[in-house]
Amino acid sequence: MNIRVSPTSIFRPVRNLLLCALPILGLAGCSINQVSSKGELSQTVADAKSVVVAGENGRVELIRDPAATTMQISAAIRCSADTEEKAAARVKATKLIAERDANGKVRVAVEFPPLEPMYMAGSNDSASIVIRAANLDGIEVSTSNGGITVGAFAGPAKLETSNGSIKLTDYAGPIDARSSNGAIVASGVLAPVVADTSNGRIEIALAPQAQGNLKLDTSNGSVLLELGEGWQGTVTADTSNGKIDLSGGEVVGKSGMKNMNRTMTIGDASKATAKIDTTNGRVTVRSAKK
Repeated sequence: MNIRVSPTSIFRPVRNLLLCALPILGLAGCSINQVSSKGELSQTVADAKSVVVAGENGRVELIRDPAATTMQISAAIRCSADTEEKAAARVKATKLIAERDANGKVRVAVEFPPLEPMYMAGSNDSASIVIRAANLDGIEVSTSNGGITVGAFAGPAKLETSNGSIKLTDYAGPIDARSSNGAIVASGVLAPVVADTSNGRIEIALAPQAQGNLKLDTSNGSVLLELGEGWQGTVTADTSNGKIDLSGGEVVGKSGMKNMNRTMTIGDASKATAKIDTTNGRVTVRSAKK
């Protein structure tokens, strides 16, 4: 493992720590500044077949690199403490975990050293992870606070972030993408696709040959779905507040009407379903089928 540490002092105001007000500690009116230190960790793993990433407070990016002979993992980390020396020591004690099982599945995580009690409710620790590989057949990513970007890999993709966007490009496999707060954008992908966000837009553009079910749901945002020439089935769109525009098939309902459910069939209506639901936003669906 390679580690490079570059301490930088970044003083931040206290995040209203309840600790300051606890009578048991006698710290009424206390003020605590956090100091941060940055570092980089790296690992390589041979013969990787798939990957599971558990991120924490940072983005996760998976890049397909046909020239890569191993899986290359890097993590830009930041640790906090009340002094520069303690922050730098915490960076040195942080570990990048990359464990491969007998089936070639690699589990990736960043393990931070324990926090001092005074920072338990307001830590600035973070790790942004970048993974490069030639091929992967299956990706699972979970991060507590950060975006997820995935390149042209294959196999099932299960992606989840508490706060951030999710983006996929030319992904060949079933997709299940969920964000509590952020956009979900996928282009050139195969089906089936599940995209669910509590607050953000959804944009899905299928590959020409894609065929399968789609379920797109956002509580607050617009939805754009572009179906490739190969897709056939029934599209159902519902919005509580916004326009619905469907084109490229046989549409039921008047174009542009608000607060209603509209349906469009393309080719064989029984082949697949595309269900779209937004509480507050426009829905646009286009089919390229000739």
